Amino acid sequence: MEKYLKYCFFDSLLFIVDSESSKTISAFDLHGNFKHQIYHVGNGPKEYIDISNVCIVPNKGHLAILDRIQRRILYYKYNGEYVSTERVPFINNYFEYLESGNKAYEIYGMNDPELGSDKENSLVVTDSANNVVYSFFKDIHRSDFYYTKNRTLRKFHEGVYYTPNITDTIYCIKDSIVEAKYYIDITQNNVTDMKVTDTKQFHEMLAEHYFFNGDFIELKDFTYINIMSPWGYPSAVYVHGKKKTYLSSGTGNHPFFAFMGTAPKARYKENCIVLDVRSYQILAQKSQLYNGGEHKQLLDSLFENLTEDSNPVLFFYYLNEKL
Repeated sequence: MEKYLKYCFFDSLLFIVDSESSKTISAFDLHGNFKHQIYHVGNGPKEYIDISNVCIVPNKGHLAILDRIQRRILYYKYNGEYVSTERVPFINNYFEYLESGNKAYEIYGMNDPELGSDKENSLVVTDSANNVVYSFFKDIHRSDFYYTKNRTLRKFHEGVYYTPNITDTIYCIKDSIVEAKYYIDITQNNVTDMKVTDTKQFHEMLAEHYFFNGDFIELKDFTYINIMSPWGYPSAVYVHGKKKTYLSSGTGNHPFFAFMGTAPKARYKENCIVLDVRSYQILAQKSQLYNGGEHKQLLDSLFENLTEDSNPVLFFYYLNEKL
């Protein structure tokens, strides 16, 4: 279940989106206390069948739920109160809001004739009424190649970013233009440098090569990047002010550094990344975490009520602004 969880922060609320198992959006305060839940499964006027994505609507105090199956977006207030429903005229995987109110849609492999010639691209940007402004990035989906990155479209603070499927470039999406922002320079055994024939061959290549699969978090002063490798997810930090990149050594003095091999799920405030770790993974490392006894009080509070059936645990890592 945990792989389908998404986390959204706004002011003093954390929204946890379970799009697969319970199809709910649960709101908590930042101490973990449950506040309320959105659960309206069905095909009625205020209901959804599918939670394909959840976005925070800029300057509205609303959540937007994309129901891909019914081609519509449902809007709710943060307290769970229903607001309205909007019809989307074309099939899409998910979307994010630009600060202007325009929307960026990911339509990889959709091939919807409603989009006309724009169906040939994997990214479509519309105005607030879903009229197409422009589209970009040739859709490489075909019957024998259908691999897709974890999340090609991401939003951090006011910026919306797109990483096409088999590229090492992160693009920034604007109202009328796409701008290349970062190039991930993988110099050793990079899958992107090789000819890909079909999905089966691509997965075989991933077992021996490195690949940027789109896992990154854009922060105020840093960009935190994970690279997919045969042995894990090594990380790098790009420091905006210095325009330098630092590779993680993979080791650290704090016991919670052991979980940094997990790809981050969200940004919190200015320079904090958020990881979720399954409870059984934490319990499996219990004796190793207690090694040395230096952080016993902190670890005691972590393990106090933790069982294998517990929900995933969120870890907040603040990057040092003096880096």
